[in-house]
Amino acid sequence: MAATEGGRFDATRERLISNTIDQVRQAFAHGGALSRAIDGYVKREGQFRMAVAVAETLAEGGCLIAEAGPGSGKTAAYLVPVLLAGRRAVISTHSRNLQDQLFTRDLPVISEALGRPVKVRMLKGRSNYLCRYRLARAAEGAGELGSEEQAVLGRVQLWAQGTASGDLAECGGLPENAPLLRRITSTRDNCLGKECPDFARCYVFRARERAASAAIVIVNHHVLMAHLQLKAAGADGLLPKFDCVAVDEAHALPEVARDSFALSLSSRQIADALNDIQREALAKGLWPEVQEAHSALEQAARDLRLACPREPGEHDWTPGMLRAEISLLEFAMDELIECCQDAVDEEPDPLLQAAAALAELRSRLESMRGILQSRSPEGAMAEAERDFPAAHAKRRAPRPDGRAGWIRTMRGGVSLNLTPVEIAEDFQRLARETEAAWVFSSATLGMDGDLSHYAARLGVEDARELIVASPYDYQRNARLFIPRDMPAPGADSKGYTRAVVDAALPLAAAAGGRGFMLFTSYRALEEARGCLSRDPVWKDRFVAQGAGKPRNLLLEEFLRRGDALLLGTRSFWEGVDVRGPRLVLVVIDRLPFESPGNPIYRARQQAVRARGGDPFNQISLPDAVLALKQGVGRLVRGESDGGVVMICDQRLLTRSYGRRFLASLPAMPLVRSAEEALEFMTWFAGENPAGAA
Repeated sequence: MAATEGGRFDATRERLISNTIDQVRQAFAHGGALSRAIDGYVKREGQFRMAVAVAETLAEGGCLIAEAGPGSGKTAAYLVPVLLAGRRAVISTHSRNLQDQLFTRDLPVISEALGRPVKVRMLKGRSNYLCRYRLARAAEGAGELGSEEQAVLGRVQLWAQGTASGDLAECGGLPENAPLLRRITSTRDNCLGKECPDFARCYVFRARERAASAAIVIVNHHVLMAHLQLKAAGADGLLPKFDCVAVDEAHALPEVARDSFALSLSSRQIADALNDIQREALAKGLWPEVQEAHSALEQAARDLRLACPREPGEHDWTPGMLRAEISLLEFAMDELIECCQDAVDEEPDPLLQAAAALAELRSRLESMRGILQSRSPEGAMAEAERDFPAAHAKRRAPRPDGRAGWIRTMRGGVSLNLTPVEIAEDFQRLARETEAAWVFSSATLGMDGDLSHYAARLGVEDARELIVASPYDYQRNARLFIPRDMPAPGADSKGYTRAVVDAALPLAAAAGGRGFMLFTSYRALEEARGCLSRDPVWKDRFVAQGAGKPRNLLLEEFLRRGDALLLGTRSFWEGVDVRGPRLVLVVIDRLPFESPGNPIYRARQQAVRARGGDPFNQISLPDAVLALKQGVGRLVRGESDGGVVMICDQRLLTRSYGRRFLASLPAMPLVRSAEEALEFMTWFAGENPAGAA
C-alpha cells in the first residue's frame, strides 16, 4: 500500500510539473501571453530552458544556479514560473535600480499578461526610510547645521508632511550621500522600537506590515540576510513565510552574506551616539551632569584612533593590538551610560534612549574583544577550561572561530571588524530553515562554463545548474583589444598607468569619449586622473570617482556631457547600466586579482591551504574571472550595443591561466594591433553616433 501511495504521489507530482511546463511553454511561445503584452518580444530558447528549470525547482524543491548572459531574459524566466505556480515568493536583488524595475515595470507587465494579478510589495532596509523621531530631534538641533544642511532639512520637513511611504528615494532635493541622512534615519543600534513615541506611525514597521500581506516581496540582499538571521534567532523576521526565493544579481550575495555575519564598530558610530547624547542632554538641561563623562569617551575614542594604523586601507587586527585602548574605551562607555541613567529621574526619557544606542555599541565591542582575545594563546586556554571539563581539555582543543580581525583606516576615522572567513555552513543553515526553493541567477556566476566555485561559496550541494549564453551579436558589434607592446603590470605603477592612458586615448578620440576607464585600485585611478588633467584635449572631458561624490551623480554627469570619459574603480565594474551609443568603449587596466594586503582574502587563502587546497585556483583565479566578467559586461547591455573592450594586461596571453579568463568572456573577436582596433571603433562609432540615443 505504501508503495502504491508513493507511486500515486509521484505521478501526481509529475502531472503538476508537466502542467506547469506546458503553461510556461504557452506563455513564451510566439503569439503567447508575453508576445501579446511586450512590444518587440522575441522568443529565446535559452530563456525558455531557464523558465523550465525554475518551474521544476519550484515543484521539486532544492536549488537552481543559473548563469544567464545579458539579453537572455532571465527576469521573465523566473517571474513567469513563480506567477504561474501561484507561489509566495521573495525576490532579492543587489541594486536599487533592478529592485525598482521589478516593482514598477516587470512584475506589473508580466502578471497582467499572464492574467495572474498578485499583491506585490517592496521592502527596503531601514536606512532608506525617514525616522519621524529623529527628524524631530534634527529639527530641534537645526542650529548646529550649516546653511546647506539646513536647506536640505527644510526640504525633507516639507516632503515629510505629505509622504505616505517615508521612502527617502521619493524626496526630491535630497542627495544620495547627504550628511543629514544619518540624523533623520535610524540604525539597528539607535532604533527605539516599541518604546519610540512615534512607533505607531513608523514608516519602517508600516512597510514590514504591508510586506507581510503580500504574495511577492521585493527586497535587496541585505534585507534578505537580515530576515534569515532574525528568524534563526527565534525572532519574527522581516518577511512573511515564503515558498521560494529568487536571488537576482546573485553574484553579489556571497559578499553581502559575509558582511551580514560580520561584527563591526566604527568611530563614526561612536561619534553619532555621542552627538545624540549631547543633543538630548542639552535639550533637557542635563549637560553639566554628563559633560565630564562625555569628554572622557571622546578622548578614549581619539586615543583608539591614534593607536590604529594611520595609512588608509585595511590592516590586520591581532589579539595583541589595542588591548589597553579598548579597555579604556569600554570603561568610558560604561561611565557615560551610568551618568545618563543617574541624570534622568523619569522613564522613558530621550536621553536614556540616546544612551541605549551607546550601550548597544558597548555590548558589541565587548563581544568582539572576547572573540578576538579567545584566539590568543592565553585566551584559547581559558576558553578550553571554560567550555570543557578539565579531564577532556587535553583531548579536545577549542575550535577556531573562523573570523578575520581587521581594521579599516579612513580619512574620517577607523572601524574594527571581525569577518567570517567562510560562510557556506552558516548560509546553508539559514537557507535550510526556510524550507523554500531557491533560484540563484546572474550573468556572472561561472568560470569557463563551471558553476562549482559559486556553489561552494554558498555551500550549495546537489543543485540544478544551467548556463544560458547571451543572444547578442558580439561577433559583429564588439571587439576584444589586448594591445601589443604594453609593459607588464608590476612595481612601476605610474609608468604602467601612463601606458594604459596613452594606449586608450586614440580609441577614446575615435569614440568621441563615451568610454569607461576601469581601474583595480584608487591609486591607479588617481594616476590616470593626473595624466588626463595634463592632457590639453582631455583635461576638461573626464569625470572621476573620488572626493565623496556618489556614483549616481558621476554617472549622470557622464551621460549629460555625452563626450567624456568616466574613470572608476570597483564600484563601477558592476550594477551600472548604460545602454545604446552613450557607451562604446570600456578600458580595463589590469586583471582584477584581489590585493594580497586584504586581510579577509589572506584568511580565505590560509583556510584553503590548511585543507590542503590550492588558494590560487580555488580563490584568486575564480574571483578575478568573475570580477573581469562584470567589468567587461558594462559594454553590451542591449541588442544593438557594442564597441571595444580594451584589456591592457598581457597576462591574458602570456600566462597559462589567461585562457581561463578568455574562455569565460563573451565570444568577441580578439584584435592585437592598435590600427585594427581603431579601424573598428571608427566604423562602429560612425554607425552609432552619440546623438542616436
